[in-house]
Amino acid sequence: MRAEVGRVNILVVDDRPEQLLSLEAVLAPLGENVIKASSGREALRCLLQEEFAVVLLDINMPEIDGFETATLIRKRRSTLHTPIIFLTAHNDRVYVERSYSLGAVDYIMTPFAPEVLRTKVSVFVDLFKKTQKIKLQAESLRVHAEQLQRLNRAALTINSALSLDAMVAAITEAARDVGGAHHAMTLVKLERPGERARTAVSLSERYATFQQEPPPSIAGKLCAYVCGRNRPLRMTQLELSQHPEWLDDGGQRPPPRGYLAVPLTAADGQNIGTIQLSDRRDGEFSDDDETVLVQLAQLASIAIQNCVHAEAREANRLKDEFLATLSHELRSPLNAILGWTHLLRSEPFDEQRVSHGLEVIERNVAAQTKLIEDLLDVSRVATGKLRISAAPMALAPVVEIAIDAIRPAAEAKGLTIDVSLDPLVEVKGDADRLQQVVSNLTSNALKFTRPGDHILVSLRRAGAYAELTVRDTGEGIAPDFLPFVFERFRQADSTSRRTHAGLGIGLSLVRHIVEAHSGSVVAESPGLQKGATFVVRLPLLGLERSSLAAPAKEGRSRAFSPPEAASDLGGLHVLLVEDDADARELLQEVLSQHRAEVTAVASASEALAAFCVARPHVLVSDIAMAGEDGYELIRTIRQRPPHAGGDLPALALTAYARKEDQKRALDAGFHMHATKPIEPAALVAAVASLAARARAGELSCPWERGSGDEINP
Repeated sequence: MRAEVGRVNILVVDDRPEQLLSLEAVLAPLGENVIKASSGREALRCLLQEEFAVVLLDINMPEIDGFETATLIRKRRSTLHTPIIFLTAHNDRVYVERSYSLGAVDYIMTPFAPEVLRTKVSVFVDLFKKTQKIKLQAESLRVHAEQLQRLNRAALTINSALSLDAMVAAITEAARDVGGAHHAMTLVKLERPGERARTAVSLSERYATFQQEPPPSIAGKLCAYVCGRNRPLRMTQLELSQHPEWLDDGGQRPPPRGYLAVPLTAADGQNIGTIQLSDRRDGEFSDDDETVLVQLAQLASIAIQNCVHAEAREANRLKDEFLATLSHELRSPLNAILGWTHLLRSEPFDEQRVSHGLEVIERNVAAQTKLIEDLLDVSRVATGKLRISAAPMALAPVVEIAIDAIRPAAEAKGLTIDVSLDPLVEVKGDADRLQQVVSNLTSNALKFTRPGDHILVSLRRAGAYAELTVRDTGEGIAPDFLPFVFERFRQADSTSRRTHAGLGIGLSLVRHIVEAHSGSVVAESPGLQKGATFVVRLPLLGLERSSLAAPAKEGRSRAFSPPEAASDLGGLHVLLVEDDADARELLQEVLSQHRAEVTAVASASEALAAFCVARPHVLVSDIAMAGEDGYELIRTIRQRPPHAGGDLPALALTAYARKEDQKRALDAGFHMHATKPIEPAALVAAVASLAARARAGELSCPWERGSGDEINP
């Protein structure tokens, strides 16, 4: 603990200028500040402004003499104990007694010996310095004790945080508090797959203008340096000003005023982030500040590690619950499909019952398809491969499409959907993904709202944002579950007694899609049985744009849309390659019903043999097959010259549904990519389209140009 005292002040009071110069010269070797006053009145002014180690006071002065000056000095609390040495040529006993009665510490006759005067003055100077040092040490101890108390309070706050994001925010607030700074920032980087970096910023009232803006950084280059060397770093404002290249091209907002950073470290010593401070409230950052911040970083690092382990344990628990729920959600529609299939095959039913059974089967197949699509989206989010194709668009038509799709289900449940949409709201976004957001939010409201109640969907401008609100009067959200409502696989009730089906991934997808559009989503609820409100905020498109074309009402996919009339495949020879016997039979039946001549085979080798016997007009091939797969099959065909069938129109029909799977199929040589399950009409239309485009010479070469179509049922 440093408590250094610099040069101190000595006040010399005499009405004779030559005497003042003489005293200044005598005291100069002490190396202290000698302040001269030519009158008692001037001396009192000096004592009001400065603190002095000792006062050398002449007695005989005009207006206010030395005794009156001393009396006034002793009347002020701040100078009550300031040492006074009287200097005079009078050796009168009365003078001496009066001097000591006024609190003088010495009485020196002039002329005096310089060494004697210097020695006596140096005694009081040393005493003053020691007293000041003790005061500084006491103040430093008091400040340090306060910092430790704040550190203890911070430890409780940090360890009581319910999530890692909340913990990082608590660490940042605590750092600014214990460090006495105007600006604090915490960065946490965990080396885990799919784990995003956490950043939190805390600003004092000085930087109130920055609190509505994106989180400002503190010297990002220095932060990277601290993370790299994993040791504390402290710099003064002067050092920062001399090296602007350390401050990210000088673009910090607000600019750093002094800098203190300490690393966050894992149990194995690996760096997991930093705590940074800037702009100390009083002076520069000290050794004590660094010590306390290091202690905060140590307890924060432990708390972060504990939180990470707790989240990992919770993730494992949620994974187990999810797998059990997934099994249930997959088996339930399979049970309906299998049951009605057996009934329709074994029992004679009238046309109405047959129609009902087929409707049940179709509905459960659609439910399974939606389930698989959501699981694929979750996988894309987890691996950072969720793609957003943003373009200027009107948002109201997207909302209308999603509501139109869910309205029949709402009416069947006796629910009313009230809609209030501003048609002029425009954003830059992915129409399909934003439709998915609206669909997930309205489906969630539909699920948890009681029959006879209503759902409100509104779209309006809110400042620089488009604000979409979905409000219901249903079951509401418990306060303890509200912070986790957007987390993946989280459900308020995941027991076997739960009322509502689902995997707990719909709202998680909403959050990720909205954040990918630079937006935000929040959930609000007064409590159970009091309804819930979800608010999505997306940045508005520039106001200078004119109205935009609404997206087509065909649904989520921007992919291939089959024409209604493309249902007659008469005269077409289709080579069908599918290793699954049931799927092969189904596809062959669909194509044959539309008058296509179908050669159905189970492997790539059989397909090549059939190709050589009778060249088909269109190839429809599975991808994943034993031995040679669909990629190898199409590459072999593409090696042939066009006149030998090398330009055969080809459709890849597969359960691999990722964007990269589509690209791989097109790169291999297919013209179209379709995911299973596929609607019969979509399959027929795709085959007809390929044949028609081939006849017209409009079929592109995707393996050369990187283009092609995708069919998503």
